[in-house]
Amino acid sequence: MVLMLIVVALIPDWTESGANRPLWLFVVPIVLGLGGAVFAVRARHFWWAIVSAVWGFALLQGLILVVTLVSGP
Repeated sequence: MVLMLIVVALIPDWTESGANRPLWLFVVPIVLGLGGAVFAVRARHFWWAIVSAVWGFALLQGLILVVTLVSGP
């Protein structure tokens, strides 16, 4: 879950260079969340599986919301 947070922090253009980020970078938090959910299900921790999967999707959506609110459409 911390790794997902680090990857999401790398997505915004902090240097304001204007360079586009690769599209695969937007998929990494979701894949990590689903991967964590798979490991949690295998360990029979179903609540952690739900939390991990939702965290992967919510971080990306939260980033989009914050960037839109801060910099405008």
